[in-house]
Amino acid sequence: MQFPSSQYFILSEPEPHVFLITINRPRQFNALNPEANYEMSRILDWAEETDTIWCIIITGAGGKAFCTGMDLVGWNNEVQGTKDGQTIDDPFPKTGFGGLSNRHLARKPVIAAVNGYALGGGTELILACNIVVATKRSKFGLPEVKRGVTIAAGGLARLARAVSYQVASEIALTGRHFTAEEFRDYGLVNEVVDDNTDVVQAAIGWAKKIIANSPDAVFITKYGIMLALERESTARATEEMMSSDEAESWRNGVNLIEGLSAFADKRVPNWMNPAPVKRNKSKL
Repeated sequence: MQFPSSQYFILSEPEPHVFLITINRPRQFNALNPEANYEMSRILDWAEETDTIWCIIITGAGGKAFCTGMDLVGWNNEVQGTKDGQTIDDPFPKTGFGGLSNRHLARKPVIAAVNGYALGGGTELILACNIVVATKRSKFGLPEVKRGVTIAAGGLARLARAVSYQVASEIALTGRHFTAEEFRDYGLVNEVVDDNTDVVQAAIGWAKKIIANSPDAVFITKYGIMLALERESTARATEEMMSSDEAESWRNGVNLIEGLSAFADKRVPNWMNPAPVKRNKSKL
């Protein structure tokens, strides 16, 4: 597979149909500067449009941090270095921190493999992931209030919809660090593994469970979850999902026929890459 060029990330395919993005700024504890935010957004755009990719894993290099949010030191240096003291208005793209935290249109499952600190934007990233695997020593939190800034890349809204009002308030208003076990108890982490466990391999185990299913069915299902989060009415979300371009692609795809035939024949289905979605109606 030919990956996009990348300065801040290591891109690989550890298993067929599984795309691994490794944030490669270990000296900055994998904090992202503005350029890295935009680069990661472009990489995710590419992954969404690449038919052979059925699942995405995100992790951090160095063994100490998944991602510690915005590189405030680097951002400050860029602001100080701009001409005539102008400030940078958009440190991250419309898709949010890392191109993920505020990404509306997304069909492909994303798994976070967390080994260390996931703070600020790092926590915003995991809130946008479908599955989160973390080592026991991992720490989560939204410390923005401690730095005089706010949670502005989509993570606050996702948090408020994922947990109770009181839990969201504790996480966002205190700015303290939380253990992996605490986040698991809140329903924000799916699995906590021992510190000596290869967390990427644990994430690949989850990816294999997902890609064992029809990619078309997985994509339309995730799309429906996204719609349910975005729309005020569950009935409208369901209606919009079933009338979307994604649903049309699923209905007309070979994998629907293959799944039903395999069930009738009592055999394991042989899934194929889904056809590209022809975008006419979908508006997430």
